[in-house]
Amino acid sequence: MAPKQPLVAICMATYEPDPTLLESQIESIRAQSHEDWVCLIGDDGSSPQRLEPLRELAAGDRRFTLSQSDARLGFYLNFERVLKTVPPQAGFVALADQDDRWRPEKLARLLDAIGGAQLAYSDMRVVNETGKVLSETFWRERRNNCTNLASLLLANTVTGAASLFRRQLLDLALPFPEPLGDPFHDQWIASVALATGRIAYVDQPLYDYVQHGGAARGHEAAMREWDPGRLLDWRDPGGTLRRASEHGRRSYEENVRRIGLAARTIEARAGGTLEPDKARTVRRVARLGQPPEPAAWLALRSLRRFSGRNETMGIELSLLAAIWRRRLAAARARLRGAGEAAR
Repeated sequence: MAPKQPLVAICMATYEPDPTLLESQIESIRAQSHEDWVCLIGDDGSSPQRLEPLRELAAGDRRFTLSQSDARLGFYLNFERVLKTVPPQAGFVALADQDDRWRPEKLARLLDAIGGAQLAYSDMRVVNETGKVLSETFWRERRNNCTNLASLLLANTVTGAASLFRRQLLDLALPFPEPLGDPFHDQWIASVALATGRIAYVDQPLYDYVQHGGAARGHEAAMREWDPGRLLDWRDPGGTLRRASEHGRRSYEENVRRIGLAARTIEARAGGTLEPDKARTVRRVARLGQPPEPAAWLALRSLRRFSGRNETMGIELSLLAAIWRRRLAAARARLRGAGEAAR
């Protein structure tokens, strides 16, 4: 008798799904060679015109369950809501987007690859809505990373829809940290996985990542390196200062606070069980948003791209701009305070 297959809970977050792309995705899940799965669909308040096709596609198949949030949450909190419904008997969890197409062996290959790791993920083929191949791999210009915890905390390389992870990981990952700035559910889950164990990578595209105008995140955006040169114009020093200051303000709100909170949350939930080198990394990153922040460390890390290690796409420089703007603002406030006290 063949051993019983582990139950995989596939968590899909939807919002205004394109009916054609959604049907293709649902059918690709039904075609999985690993057959012991359930699909938990959480809709984030789609209109009746888009929700009805979703209901029809899931109808009559008890492996699918559909729930709808009472209020618009956004993809980060909607994924959190769906993950909270994963049944305790599930051994593994896979994340799914509403408009991709899985290869039949996707779940089976990830289950084979995970071994003793906390999480496994694969490469993906990038296609357009009609199926035209735009890239045979996700990693055209950017270096993949699933071993460097600092890099993963700073900039995500583990796409949720490419991932499968152990059910027990949810005990640490839920609830998600407060949604500061522009949070990513997959970066958070992958960071918890790497902080507490190992991540496995399948160097093979196991699904088609569909690029279209309504996609929440795109391939080109994930490959775009942060270039400080776009802020600079030697002919307009005043404008350069204003642009740099505005970028620093925005980066502090969207990146510094978010990344620091993620590290502090990992430290609070799992700090006593982390390996020493990972604990040091988490503590260092946790200083972001809590001065004195690790500016020198970020400056040194920003040089890594010159040796081909560009997995963070230069975010260190953006974080540095945010920190120095904050320090300048604090220094000005102290000077104003001293001047007022002198009067």
